[in-house]
Amino acid sequence: MGEIDDVKKLFGGSGGAELRQYYASADTWRRIYGGDPDWKTVKKSGLYRGGSRKMNMLGTAKVLCDRFAAGVMAERPKLVYSDKAVGEYVRRVFEESGFFERLTERLPYAFATGGCVFRPYISKGKIAIDCVPCGNFIPLEWDESGVTSACFKSVSVKNGQRYTLYERRGVEGGNAVSEHRLFCAKDGGTASECSLSAGYPELMPKIVYDGVTENLFSVFRVFGANNLYPNLPLGISVYANAADTLRALDVAFDSFAREFILGKKRIIVPSSCVQTVVDIATGEQRQYFDADDEAYVALKCDEESELKITDNTVELRVDEHIKAINALLNILCFQTGLSSGTFSFDVNEGVKTATEIISRDSRTAVTIRAQQNALGKAIAGLAREIAALGVYLGDIETADFSAEVLWQDGIITDENTLIENSVKLVQNGLKSKVTAIMELSRCSYDEALKEYERIKLEKESN
Repeated sequence: MGEIDDVKKLFGGSGGAELRQYYASADTWRRIYGGDPDWKTVKKSGLYRGGSRKMNMLGTAKVLCDRFAAGVMAERPKLVYSDKAVGEYVRRVFEESGFFERLTERLPYAFATGGCVFRPYISKGKIAIDCVPCGNFIPLEWDESGVTSACFKSVSVKNGQRYTLYERRGVEGGNAVSEHRLFCAKDGGTASECSLSAGYPELMPKIVYDGVTENLFSVFRVFGANNLYPNLPLGISVYANAADTLRALDVAFDSFAREFILGKKRIIVPSSCVQTVVDIATGEQRQYFDADDEAYVALKCDEESELKITDNTVELRVDEHIKAINALLNILCFQTGLSSGTFSFDVNEGVKTATEIISRDSRTAVTIRAQQNALGKAIAGLAREIAALGVYLGDIETADFSAEVLWQDGIITDENTLIENSVKLVQNGLKSKVTAIMELSRCSYDEALKEYERIKLEKESN
């Protein structure tokens, strides 16, 4: 974590010691997500088997983060703007940059490492958006409202040189500023500071965005209290407090997988049935039992029982392992805010109806909604920053607007239930037909009104 100290020397800031501890933990969370935890190897057993072997791992951390990301982004959120012209401009920037497509891909990693940062920037006269992972973002200054100044790291390789660009973003004198420092290294050597023109000729050492008061970065912090580092404005992994359970799951799955190795068929034969042969390579005598020998062999023995061949195969403990893994999965659900039974290692439960799943997943629904609210806050902040850059570029006239991120209720509500509820409300005069069409078809008021008029005409013609 010497890089944090280097960044502090370049741009200042505080909290170095605690930040080093935080990023050390974040690296641990990242390795767990990537299938490289501290417990991935175990010692080999046996008289002549030293060293270690790779554990059979269940990969629960990735499944868990994928589940969170799938729940949050099951449907793309709808952004509502107070100014139509500004809203159309921001929407176009989102579409051209492919923001939501890339967000869907990177969101699981964000849940694994505690969050991510959205950084809008100007490239060739247009606004682009970068989704920065936890490891490439270092907060420098913060207050109760969040991070106010931060450093971003990006690495590139050109002409055999490895360039590391550090960019500090913050606000000075009421205007957003961006500072750049470039370091280069060749063939794995020590990096030294060099001119920006060497790797990024289009950048200037310092840029002042006149009239832009936003920080030009928006932090998505995974919902939940940071009980490990409460003084830092950063989130923790969704499984930060469940690493022991993830390890126990891998131990149980490893035992389950090795059950088939240790439980291979074993046959006990009398020593008189074992033959010997000379190993040509070593000259040593090796014993073996010829299972294909069907000829009669005369053997000298005193008791008939000495000739008995016994099957000593061990019974596989499949059910016990499955029950243990499912018990651990339910503990993991409890620790991460999901409903019991969200994950299952078997299919004994059978097929559930949508209503049953929603009823069972009520705790999951609450947790997903909390994560959506946290992500929505970051996306709304990003929308304001895009609008501010749009004014700076002269693309739009004003950035004085509000943005709200709305998540579709269909993510956690059965579609059939929505239809039934809308029908009952319309029949009792508590909801207009146009509003019901808007909600069920997820369309604008004008589109819903046209659809309502078409329905009326069809009824009149019949």
